[in-house]
Amino acid sequence: MKSTSVAAEGSTPSAQFTALAPHYDELMQVVPYPAWAEYIQLLFGIAEAKPHSILDCACGTGNVSFALASLGYEVTGVDISAGMIEAAQTKVQSITIDSTRLNARRGSTPSTPRFIQGDLSDFDLNEKFDAATCLYDSFNYILEPEILQAAFGRIASHMRSGGIFIFDLNTPWAFEANLFTQRNFDPKKNLHYEWHSRFNPQTRICEVTMQFTRRNSNDTQQFSEVHRERAYEREEVNEMLMQSGWNLLKTYDAYTLNQPHDRSERWYFLARRA
Repeated sequence: MKSTSVAAEGSTPSAQFTALAPHYDELMQVVPYPAWAEYIQLLFGIAEAKPHSILDCACGTGNVSFALASLGYEVTGVDISAGMIEAAQTKVQSITIDSTRLNARRGSTPSTPRFIQGDLSDFDLNEKFDAATCLYDSFNYILEPEILQAAFGRIASHMRSGGIFIFDLNTPWAFEANLFTQRNFDPKKNLHYEWHSRFNPQTRICEVTMQFTRRNSNDTQQFSEVHRERAYEREEVNEMLMQSGWNLLKTYDAYTLNQPHDRSERWYFLARRA
């Protein structure tokens, strides 16, 4: 949130998804990625946008990329973690895009995503896209505001005029409420974990120490990672967007069309390339 015990620690997203990368999909089995893709499609409709190509930023192992591809979009995934990109590229050979989900985009045909390793603050693919996404609190992992704004700018430089940008962020309240101290020792699962989070209100950084145990057929594997995320305020994110070439259209309480409230755990931002 890999020998018998491996630890990975660091302040960059790439350092924080090394030991976890081979086990990430097993950990995320409960995540409703198809529903997320349909929510993104709903927000496209609100923005009166009909994108063909999507840049999926911080794509991880490609779960959102594949879900979007199943809706008929042409998807390119970018992630800083070599391990996550390797896992995504391996899945290209084994995952069949579900063409039954194309009804929402009649006339579309499923496509296979492509995956590229890159740092969102300075990558250059030398091409333009109709839309960009960045989900599952990936931007919270960027701990320096100036680097987050640089990432917004680099993504903007890859958009066609009027391109749509949809991304989420964990809210400050989610960190303050200690929502990331979690455990799962379900005996039906092979992967168990225990997480302890600490939020520093002065630095705005939440540090989550993650301990994992995975039962294999012949042994038990233990590994750990330390993840760090920054709490950003909506106002500073709005200013960063404006300074990097985006017009903010709307901010939502996640997975709804409701206004954010005091106890929103996650925000969704909908922006358009200026």
